[in-house]
Amino acid sequence: MQYLNEIKNKQITVLGLGVTGLGIVRFLLSHGLTPKVVDSRANPPGIEWLSSHAPSLNTHFGSLDAAGLNSSDMIIVSPGLSLKTPAIASAINSGVEVIGDVELFARINTKPVVAVTGSNGKSTVVTLAYDVLKAAGFNVALGGNIGTAVLDLLNDDFDVYVLELSSFQLDTTTSLKSVSATVLNVSEDHLDRYDSYQAYIDSKLSIYNGTQCLVVNEDDKQTHPSGSSATAKIGFGTQQGKYYLGQHNSSTYFFANNEAFLPVDTLAVVGKHNYLNTLAVMALLSPFNISKEAYTKALNEFSGLAHRCQFVTQQLGVKYFNDSKATNVGATIAAIDSLATETQNLIVIAGGDAKGADLNPLKPYLQKHVKALICFGKDAKKLVALSSKSHLTNNMSEAVNLAKQLSSPGNVVLLAPACASIDMYNNYMQRGDDFVKCVLADNI
Repeated sequence: MQYLNEIKNKQITVLGLGVTGLGIVRFLLSHGLTPKVVDSRANPPGIEWLSSHAPSLNTHFGSLDAAGLNSSDMIIVSPGLSLKTPAIASAINSGVEVIGDVELFARINTKPVVAVTGSNGKSTVVTLAYDVLKAAGFNVALGGNIGTAVLDLLNDDFDVYVLELSSFQLDTTTSLKSVSATVLNVSEDHLDRYDSYQAYIDSKLSIYNGTQCLVVNEDDKQTHPSGSSATAKIGFGTQQGKYYLGQHNSSTYFFANNEAFLPVDTLAVVGKHNYLNTLAVMALLSPFNISKEAYTKALNEFSGLAHRCQFVTQQLGVKYFNDSKATNVGATIAAIDSLATETQNLIVIAGGDAKGADLNPLKPYLQKHVKALICFGKDAKKLVALSSKSHLTNNMSEAVNLAKQLSSPGNVVLLAPACASIDMYNNYMQRGDDFVKCVLADNI
């Protein structure tokens, strides 16, 4: 960790406490670096740990304008804080280097990295990639925007790192080198943070900087960079690319390099979006020469992630799925597309804070596949306006009860909000748990 010696005499500020910030502080302290800790909140999460484990640290909790950020040599900022925050922008204009924890990781790490971003499916892809590498015998680490903070991963000697990276993390990352990297897909999200949709796309595409193998979604041209120095470019898609879905022996298979590799029913979870996620994993891991046996083991054992098109139960012939993680339009479209049949069998529960996104792309999917759209939350009325089959409710309990009343055997009730949960819940997990609770409640 030679780089840490190079910055040991710098004035380092950790900006933003919470889970990420506290992880950065612990990492720096463990390597003999003493940062200043700043947070705009008077009592940020993690303050108790600082009080008991590092009481002598210089701290500032309150207005960032009074935090003296311009006097820092380096600011390591949490991804929840925008670089356009006036005090941060002022520091940048004054010549202060502002990075994130992923950038610090990149400057220290010497092992292979598989990097994944995208509007939807990131967590599923990195988890499955982790499982496949583990089945193949690699000592593999999973972290970033999921699970363990990246700096904590440096405490052990891993063969390869699989990282899920958000656009916010990529905004403060410039040095990451990866064996393979992908933008899985792009749909409108976080437009409350970016100046334009294109700015959000550009943030995602920056993951390709420094990768050896560039993996693109052939079904989504927005995932293709305009130019790259990558030594290899591999595509995956429904029917095109090196990794695609095709017919073999009257069954659907995952194809690799024009050869039938494995039947899709090797994967324990179903749905077109999960098949595409698997193809993405195969493309990402192509530099590692993984055996068919390792893939078979990992795919057979993969049960999916909670709140991501998660099967909840079947009642009176109606299946219930929790996709609370569908916090944007693209994710909701993927869920509808995955569970729909030729008949209008879906009853979709949606709503929350759309964060300024255009909801209109939902219209054709609602028209073709959805029997009823049940809405609640901050932007419920905007969703209701998309379809003549819409219903307005006040909360999750009302929405689920109405869904039960409108459903009939063979229908699917799907929570796929197309919105963030912050208007009514602490996070999407709490929202999904509420859905499950309401579904399982015997109250109608």
